[in-house]
Amino acid sequence: MAREIHDTLAQGLAGILTQLQAAQQSPPQRDRHVSNAVSLARESLVEARRTVDAVEPSLLAEARLPEAIGEVARRWSSVYGVTAVLTTTGDARPMHAEVEVTLLRVAQEALANVAKHASAGRVGLTLSYMEDLVTLDVRDDGVGFDPSRRRTAGFGSGGFGLVGMRQRVQRVAGRLAIESEPGAGTAISVAVPASFS
Repeated sequence: MAREIHDTLAQGLAGILTQLQAAQQSPPQRDRHVSNAVSLARESLVEARRTVDAVEPSLLAEARLPEAIGEVARRWSSVYGVTAVLTTTGDARPMHAEVEVTLLRVAQEALANVAKHASAGRVGLTLSYMEDLVTLDVRDDGVGFDPSRRRTAGFGSGGFGLVGMRQRVQRVAGRLAIESEPGAGTAISVAVPASFS
């Protein structure tokens, strides 16, 4: 439940706060930022109700995984003004619900980390369906960080971000890898068995 709250309410609240702070700092853009904050609040409320009811994320209830991640990327890009593009390779197919939720939440958390830490101009997401594996890669062109010192760089310090992603992925017998270095962006890669049950 803590993971669901972090991946929905905490991210939504962080986005709302970012938009309201931007509205305070940029009066000419105030209406756009307030409108974004209202949209994020509505989405967060829907997700909060779904979390309480212990059902799947609303995006997965209404669409297949590639469309759900694509919609997350579009919404995120609209709110933060950073290009985020999803590419899907292989033959998309339905998977175990927990695997789909895991991949969706990893995409959301990775994008939340980009917004908080990366100062990126572009994010690329790649969802790849292979015979035995399904992978999700999220790469940004931001400031990067030293993964061995990520707690001091704000990643995981008092938060649930990367640790929560890793725990989620391990629950579905998958693996998570992080590649980054200062000035060279960050790549988060997840691989899960296609036949998890």
